[in-house]
Amino acid sequence: MISVIIPLAPHEDKWKELVPLLDGLPEGSEILLVTGIGDKPDVSGFNHVRVLEGRSGRAGRMNCGADHAKNECIWFLHADSQFEGDAITKLVSAYTQESDALYYFDLKFMDDGPKLVKLNEWLVRWRSNVLKMPFGDQGFAISKSLFLKLGGYREDVAYGEDYVFTWKMKQEGYPIKPIGTSIFSSARKYKKGGWGKVTLLHVALTFKQGWPEFWLWIRKRFL
Repeated sequence: MISVIIPLAPHEDKWKELVPLLDGLPEGSEILLVTGIGDKPDVSGFNHVRVLEGRSGRAGRMNCGADHAKNECIWFLHADSQFEGDAITKLVSAYTQESDALYYFDLKFMDDGPKLVKLNEWLVRWRSNVLKMPFGDQGFAISKSLFLKLGGYREDVAYGEDYVFTWKMKQEGYPIKPIGTSIFSSARKYKKGGWGKVTLLHVALTFKQGWPEFWLWIRKRFL
C-alpha cells in the first residue's frame, strides 16, 4: 500500500491529469493533495484522494503529507509529473525487496520545451546513477519511518530541499536506488527562461548548496 503525496502550488490544477494515472495503485493506497492555507481543490469524482492544508512552502507541504500518510511507503510526486505504465509495478517490486532506501525514477522531459533538454536528461541520468544524487522531480519513494527518522525535508532552506535530503541519505549511509523506469516532467521553464540560462542557474545553485553537504559527508564517512 502506498501513500502518494502531491504538493500543490496555489490554484494548481495539473494534478487532474496525474491522478487518473494512479488508478493502478495497490488496494488500500491513498493520494494526498497538500495545499496552502485556504486553497481547497475540488476532488469530487476522484477516488481515494484526500486534501490536506499544509504549511507554507513545498517542503512544509510534503512534510505535512508524510505526517498524515496512513501507509508506510510514501511516494512524492510533482503535480505535473507523468509516468510510464509499468511505474507502479516496478516501484512496488523494488520497495518490497528493500524498504530502507530512497528510490527514484529516471527523468525524461515532455515535448513542451527546447530540444536541448535531451542533454539535460543525459546529465540527470549521470548525476543520479553515478553520483547517486537524484532530485525530487524524479519521484522519490521511501518508507515513512525512515523519512521521519532523517527529519524529513528541511523547511529552512530557500530551495533544494529534495537535494539536501538526498545528501542526508548519503551522509547516513542509506542506499539510493533507481526503480528502472522513467518519469516525465515538464520542460516549460527551459522554454520560458531560456535553455542555457536555466541550465547554468541550476548547476550554480546545485554546487552552491551541495559543497557544504559534500564536506559534511566526507567528515562523517572518512574522518
